Amino acid sequence: MDRREFLAGAAVGASSLALAAEAAAQSAAPNYAATRPAGFTPFAQSGKVVRVTKPGSMRPGNLFPKVEDAAQMVERAVKELTGESTLAGAWRKFVHPSDTVGIKVNGLGLRNMASNKEVVYAIVNGVIAAGVPAANIVVLEQWSGFLSATRVARSEMPAGVRTHVHAGSDLSAETRVPSGRTRYSRGLLNCTAIIGVPLVKDHSLSGFTGAMKNLTHGLVKNPEDFHRNRDGVNNRNSNIPDLYAHDAIKSRARVHIMDAFKVLYDRGPQDNPAARVVVESVMASTDPVAIDRIGTEMVDAQRTAHNMRTLERSGRPVRYLERAETMGLGTADRARINLVEVRM
Repeated sequence: MDRREFLAGAAVGASSLALAAEAAAQSAAPNYAATRPAGFTPFAQSGKVVRVTKPGSMRPGNLFPKVEDAAQMVERAVKELTGESTLAGAWRKFVHPSDTVGIKVNGLGLRNMASNKEVVYAIVNGVIAAGVPAANIVVLEQWSGFLSATRVARSEMPAGVRTHVHAGSDLSAETRVPSGRTRYSRGLLNCTAIIGVPLVKDHSLSGFTGAMKNLTHGLVKNPEDFHRNRDGVNNRNSNIPDLYAHDAIKSRARVHIMDAFKVLYDRGPQDNPAARVVVESVMASTDPVAIDRIGTEMVDAQRTAHNMRTLERSGRPVRYLERAETMGLGTADRARINLVEVRM
């Protein structure tokens, strides 16, 4: 064998070893996908969003909804979305009695702009009505301060319902998405089904934060890494969909109940009282992209009403929704979204 043949053979051998090592690493990678209950197919309808509005549903002070009104609005929303006539029948479309159900709230904006406990409790009661044991229900959040902001308390929920915060430490092994590396919440991974309770908020970096971002950035270790422009490329169009498309979230997400009692139209995601308005709505959809598109409309409507430029014209177009549609995560094209309006 001459030198040329020897080097060629060595290169082939090294390549084979590298491929074998890569294959071994992939086979050893953890499986993040949830296993659905046998024979159960959750209800899903791309492009359909239900918005229920009830004037007079807020308590004096316009910060929090009335308990009875919030419960009625959530119930009406899931019934309209599924076509079912009963609360239990509607929720059984999304969850199975053998599911472990996580309810992801959003307390980043703190007490006056957080997922309202009245909405969360209505969801908990609906999930229990569907046959899920209280002990198989957990309210999820990133930090304990954010959870406290929602006013959710275990003592006010049916006995057995739990809460969990990952606090940046109770996390999976590192995993990769196309736009970076992260670690997902173990609280998320211990569930087989996730229900999101997002808000309608402006976001200083991504333009809008709603159903998708409530799950992606609230359930990973390093959300800040998925906002940045890196290497001169604007990753904001893909990093939110990339995180959502990972099996950790995509295989678990069942429905989003958007708490739209208030809309924050400027300088979010932290609360900005000067740009917080009451709209008294609850929205429901299994399509995170479609419900977020409607949410951006609501933000832009308020911006226009207050003589401000739209998100697009202010340099923060919500392009990640179009990217999410190309990835098969939902419907971004407004012309193909069926918004069902209900006024109570």
